[in-house]
Amino acid sequence: MGTLFKIAWRNVWRHGKRTALTIVTMAFGLGLYVGMDSMLKGMDRGGLDNIVNLSDSSVRVTTTRYEEERRSYPMDYGIDDPAALETFILKDPRVVAVSKRTRFVGSMSNGIDAIPVLAVAVDPEADSKVFTLSEFVDGAWFGDGGERQVVLGYRLAEDLGLKLGDWVTLAARTRYEARNADDFRIVGLIDSTEPSINNSGVYVSFVDAEDFLELENLRTEVVVKMERRVNLKDAMADSDALAAAIEHEYPVLSAQSFGEVGRQFLELAKAKSKGVGMIIFVMMLIAGVGIANTILMSVFSRVREIGVLRAFGFTQKEISRLFLLEGGIIGFVGSIAGMVVGLGLDLYFIFVGFPLESMFKGVDMGMPIWGTLYGEWNPSQFAVILVVGVLVALLSSRSPARRAARMEVTNALRFV
Repeated sequence: MGTLFKIAWRNVWRHGKRTALTIVTMAFGLGLYVGMDSMLKGMDRGGLDNIVNLSDSSVRVTTTRYEEERRSYPMDYGIDDPAALETFILKDPRVVAVSKRTRFVGSMSNGIDAIPVLAVAVDPEADSKVFTLSEFVDGAWFGDGGERQVVLGYRLAEDLGLKLGDWVTLAARTRYEARNADDFRIVGLIDSTEPSINNSGVYVSFVDAEDFLELENLRTEVVVKMERRVNLKDAMADSDALAAAIEHEYPVLSAQSFGEVGRQFLELAKAKSKGVGMIIFVMMLIAGVGIANTILMSVFSRVREIGVLRAFGFTQKEISRLFLLEGGIIGFVGSIAGMVVGLGLDLYFIFVGFPLESMFKGVDMGMPIWGTLYGEWNPSQFAVILVVGVLVALLSSRSPARRAARMEVTNALRFV
């Protein structure tokens, strides 16, 4: 076998340009696959980070009845003792922060036009420890009291022709079904990585909401931030465990974990992976044809050499193995080159990233589209492309290898 390998290695580089072209094709295809996989994983992680950091948190707790009617934002099913629940949640060492929210339906008017809105009453200080919304606010994430304040998504403000510092009229039904309306000053505009918040986000503080909505300390949900885990599976497992513990301790409550939402999100994200699969299929098809052509050309250019090897006692199986080895070497070198290209793309996407703002800003694509999209480290894909590259090369070399093995010794030696 050692002799066969030495002969195969020499023959692979005998026609350097042809071999190099095949290896470059493989390297480009495999490297592109690794880079795109990194970006897709980055999109998935960015979308999941949006869920955790901007909208739903690691665990969101409501009453069971509230969850059944959640789409209507009912104010009839508040959590009985949110302080006790918060104390219980904070016993988990993985919990970083807890906050309370109350969602409500309203309409917002600039005096001429009115737009229906789904608003959230928050404790600004506690909420900023659970969510990162305050980091995306132009202006203030609420200020000192004295006047009623509201923070809006910047696109919602644009739709109403409003800017920072303007007054806007917010109308809503109170806890007791009365209709109330009042003027709020816009103290902050949100330009975040979550398009739905930019397009329709409305936030008021509990200081203003208590009187405006007649809340009487009504809190419809408790949101939880848990420590960030590098591995998504670990983060999902942590949130699942906490949600299960809450529901076990409080049977009347419903705890929706990041794990539950994340798995649904990733199921939808699988569709994006099919596009990458098609790319690698096409590139490997091209590479396979190139390898088959390289080995077949090698067979035709070395007919007399094959005859000499057979005359020296090489069997048909050994001749076949020789050309399979040549294909395998090309596949292995091409895969290694693809890993190098993929590593370069990975490092670029992870540390430099890909700017999306100019192309997709304001479009809801289920991924972060503000600023820069970063890739995710994907070491498992390097093993995949190594195996795939070698297998494609071996399969592509099989037919030319069998053709070489079936040559008659006498005819090969007489070949001119």
